[in-house]
Amino acid sequence: MNHKSNEPLIQVILEPMGSRLRVKPGLSLLECAQLAGVEINAVCGGNGTCGMCKVIALQGQFSPLDPTERDLLEPAELGQGVRLACQARVTSDALLQFPPESLATFQRLQLESQALDILPEPTVSWKDLELPQEVGPAQLATWLENQFQIEVSPGLLVALAKPLSKNMRIVYNCRQVIAILPGGSLVFGLAVDIGTTKIAGYLVDLESGRTVASSGITNPQIAFGEDVISRIEFSDRHPQGGLDLQRVLVGGLNELVATLCSQAGVQPGQVVDAVMVGNTAMHHLLVGCSVHSLGTSPYQAAILEAIQISASQIDLHLAPGAQVYLPPNIAGFVGGDHVAMLLATRAAEYTRTVVALDIGTNTEISLIHQGRHLACSCASGPAFEGAHIREGIRAIPGAIERIRLEENSVQVHTIQGRPPIGICGSGILDAVAELRRMDLIDRRGVFRKGTGRLSLHSGKPAFILVPAEKAGHQREISINRQDINEIQLAKAAIRSGVEVLLREAGISADTIQVFLVAGAFGSYLDLSNAIRIGMFPPIPLDRYQQVGNAAGAGARQMLVSTRQRSASEHLGEKIEYIELTTVPGYSDIFMDAIQLGD
Repeated sequence: MNHKSNEPLIQVILEPMGSRLRVKPGLSLLECAQLAGVEINAVCGGNGTCGMCKVIALQGQFSPLDPTERDLLEPAELGQGVRLACQARVTSDALLQFPPESLATFQRLQLESQALDILPEPTVSWKDLELPQEVGPAQLATWLENQFQIEVSPGLLVALAKPLSKNMRIVYNCRQVIAILPGGSLVFGLAVDIGTTKIAGYLVDLESGRTVASSGITNPQIAFGEDVISRIEFSDRHPQGGLDLQRVLVGGLNELVATLCSQAGVQPGQVVDAVMVGNTAMHHLLVGCSVHSLGTSPYQAAILEAIQISASQIDLHLAPGAQVYLPPNIAGFVGGDHVAMLLATRAAEYTRTVVALDIGTNTEISLIHQGRHLACSCASGPAFEGAHIREGIRAIPGAIERIRLEENSVQVHTIQGRPPIGICGSGILDAVAELRRMDLIDRRGVFRKGTGRLSLHSGKPAFILVPAEKAGHQREISINRQDINEIQLAKAAIRSGVEVLLREAGISADTIQVFLVAGAFGSYLDLSNAIRIGMFPPIPLDRYQQVGNAAGAGARQMLVSTRQRSASEHLGEKIEYIELTTVPGYSDIFMDAIQLGD
């Protein structure tokens, strides 16, 4: 297709990779994927015969459906906006979502976390019973109440309307039946960490406390905005916005449940309890609560206390009577996921001075010192996920995750050793730290004059990390001043939050004895580089601990232990929240933290 040279370019965003392209209108979605270095299943070579290159067109304008797509796609798929990448062409700014089954590779998700070392004492109980011959479905409720003082709600009886086994396992909580299973059936619980970008799920045997399956997905709400604020704004702008966000989130959770159950060889009806943690916005959107107050000053949560809701209330496909427990929120932007992280790391039990933070698009920070527990949140933004970075992508195969500069060369390491196609968060941080170490940029992030390996992009200098001939997509991969600035803003948000808590406690950074770093990005970043650019305080490296997805571990602890749920609620009452925007002189603290290095 011919295009005039002055034809305006359109922006195409590819999720869940987070890739952004500026292209001419009329490219096929397959060509867009190839330009972004995304490996999509197209076994027929794009000839429109295999039907495997399915892409969801979330936003934008595209070429009309052609006969090939109508033939190879199901009516339900067409109704959801599914297109064949080899056939559909993009004609305007667009947002595309690539389902996992359409990708040859998928994003790395942080599932590993601390092992559970607590005694299982779940909130649910179970009994194996032999049903008398004269007792059928109609008599079951009365028999259970008379014999065992266990009640079956009318709604649950409808859900359980099926032939009963002579030998059965009754699962109940507080005298209320949750599920009726064949005798001897194992019972499971679901623990989920709902992040703004990623969701991690764990299926746990409630008797042993053993995790039998784990998996992760990209939060499907990303179609409505990359960060919490954009989703809050979407909810406010559209009358049904909150319901739409809840619907897609629960839909993703149901897919996650199906995956976990398939891995473990169990049925969703055997999942009888659930614990879910997330930031305050994710919490509110999950339960169907308005998020309006989170988007307007003073940014207050509508729900702070721990709550429990019925899984069926939100259309979550578990056992008929299963409940979902959500630990307390601390403030508008410090949620139950932070409480779960503190619980898993036992940060509050230390007698030493501890800083504990969970890095994400919103970073929550706690400081525990001499019996006092302070917390704050900071908008670190999505730069550490690769967003707002010109060559940034999420942690997919081919993403540059490590960078080392030598005098005359740049050494890069990619995920799975694939040819480089972009830079993920840890690689971006490395690049900035290495440029500073080699004195190629100053403390303001400005390139020094005479720096080699510079090229011009739109008239602005950019440091070449990978020349086009060595890149997986045959395009130069570089980092420019704007990219550096995005990292400066993100790291300044974190460092300024730490400094405010230290000042409130009246101590210096040297006092910190343990510095816990949680979260997916926190697991993969180079701590020494984080210190070099001033994101973390310059304390000895051996005081730092990277603890993985501690929020997921905390969710699992609360799933298997009633005592851990009580502990989470005690934590929620003890934490003092500090709103950074109200701290006198905070803008000066933030501006100091922007500088690269201490």
